[in-house]
Amino acid sequence: MTLPSDVARAPAPDVKCPHCGALARIEPSASLRWRCGVCGGPVVPGDAPRSSAELPDLVRSHRVRAMALGWLGASFVLFAIAAMATGVALLLWLASHLAGVILAVVAAVAGVLALGSLRRSRRRRDEAREQLDQAWESVAREVLAHRHGDMTAEELARMMRTDTGHAERLLSRLSVEGRVRVAVRDDAELTYRAGEDGVEDALAPAGEPPVQVRTR
Repeated sequence: MTLPSDVARAPAPDVKCPHCGALARIEPSASLRWRCGVCGGPVVPGDAPRSSAELPDLVRSHRVRAMALGWLGASFVLFAIAAMATGVALLLWLASHLAGVILAVVAAVAGVLALGSLRRSRRRRDEAREQLDQAWESVAREVLAHRHGDMTAEELARMMRTDTGHAERLLSRLSVEGRVRVAVRDDAELTYRAGEDGVEDALAPAGEPPVQVRTR
């Protein structure tokens, strides 16, 4: 998750952090795109009135990411134990076969536990990324609903302080879920529009309105 240099360098507004509650400047992040300057929790910018519907996903993403770091740290410790036990087992093998075998078993168990911890860390990291994506989608729906008109991916990227590719992925997922309408302009550029009823329609469950393609 990398931001274009012009977006990352642009002055960021002060926002109220959903994690620590502080009114702080948001900072660009390689893994979170934007984070709170005080606690480091993920934050989603968006130049539109907000219902805070994204906050539960942001909080879960922050907590799950911390769990992923914990499992990653545990895997490093267990790998170190396995390596040390293996080295000591090799040294003791000539003096005592029994001690060498015991330490070899300890090394094997530590290695298996380390691999399991590493897999758990990866699963938690993927879960945290998915929760963060859902938070960005929620804010994108509200930005579209506040616009009350057609919006391109470039315009959404500018309002949400992200890159155009990320904005296109957000809009594509929302259109697949049936939460925004897709239009094709005369110049073949795609534009997107939320439901005509505003934020409530934009936040409706997936599958409410089907995706519509029209030509202006």
